[in-house]
Amino acid sequence: SKFNLDYIHSKLKGKKKNIKNFLIDQSFVSGIGNIYASEILFLSRINPVKKAKNLRKDDYKKILINSKKVLIEAINKGGSSIKNFKNISGKYGGFQSEFKVYQREGLKCKRTNCFGIIKKKSITNRSTFFCNSCQNS
Repeated sequence: SKFNLDYIHSKLKGKKKNIKNFLIDQSFVSGIGNIYASEILFLSRINPVKKAKNLRKDDYKKILINSKKVLIEAINKGGSSIKNFKNISGKYGGFQSEFKVYQREGLKCKRTNCFGIIKKKSITNRSTFFCNSCQNS
């Protein structure tokens, strides 16, 4: 409940750091890793290199809603098994079948009416995936 619009605004307002780095910073919000950050920003239509200080209140809402959406869906699917991740029961996660951008470099965007291509960029030595069209602003 403390992860709300006021919290996001207070943490991001006037900051020069890009939004991708904020999302994966566990002191900002715990539980969002590299994979989920790419997925959240795609759903929010926000370019991962966009500076936090350039985000609008509407962007904060999108980040809030889509962070919760992605994390809940990932939990319900048992996480993401990319290489060898298994949960405590020894089962592989299933969220990787829901990826919209992560590990989809060179493929067409899954968003209806978007003709963009998924691109991969390294941000702070982490692979970041985004649509070159609908996340271009």
